[in-house]
Amino acid sequence: MNPLQRSSLALLLAVALGAGAAPSYAVADDPLPVDPFVPGIHEDPTLATAWQRWQSRAIDDYVITVRRSCYCPPESAVRTVVRDDAVRRVTRGEKRLGPALGYSMDGMYVRLREAMARADRVEVDWTERGVPRAITIDPDLSAADEETYFSVVVRRL
Repeated sequence: MNPLQRSSLALLLAVALGAGAAPSYAVADDPLPVDPFVPGIHEDPTLATAWQRWQSRAIDDYVITVRRSCYCPPESAVRTVVRDDAVRRVTRGEKRLGPALGYSMDGMYVRLREAMARADRVEVDWTERGVPRAITIDPDLSAADEETYFSVVVRRL
């Protein structure tokens, strides 16, 4: 086999195996609609009130930045751009993530509802707009060092 044939075969093999494909973390530009939070009849009163305060603002375009911390290796905050009630862009540091890995305000209320139903302790510091500024979730009061903390910042676009 001569050098030209060898190069052609190597190129053909690389293309056939997907070397020219997009990286596995590449993200489609399709927005992901936000699943709306709907308070239930037996909803926690503070959660329902916070949601009502957020809804009264009629904010559909915002950036939500969520930093999760626990007794584990530190992670960068996740920054999610929401426009017209759809997740448009999600990043962690310089890395682009898929829209399903982002946060929305409705999604935060759903997560809080789920945490309140299953955790031994959930503490939330709410802003006047109904944003959960700081969240502590302790799934088991009898276990040590398994708490998860979230800090949330929302900026209107």
